[in-house]
Amino acid sequence: MAAYDYDRPFIAQSSMRGYVATDTETASQYGRTVKATELANVEYKIRYGKLKRANNMKPPPSCGRIFAGYLVVRCLGTPQQYETWMPDHVFEEFYAPAA
Repeated sequence: MAAYDYDRPFIAQSSMRGYVATDTETASQYGRTVKATELANVEYKIRYGKLKRANNMKPPPSCGRIFAGYLVVRCLGTPQQYETWMPDHVFEEFYAPAA
């Protein structure tokens, strides 16, 4: 069994994978492409505690339970760029891996 990577919540945006919006409404609202990586809601909360200002992060969801999801960087390359967290099933409905 592999040990937990305690640096995982602090992955650099440049190391994240690219994804594309699967519908025009999402693309027009948040940009056609995003960067994202799998991250649980509690890991996002840890990241938020350290990087909220530097990465223009949206507040984390409540953490009464642990949920799988994605750290998502939206509005890439614009002054409005920000990080947010989405549950995995929601993210996978709106985004697909970039080619």
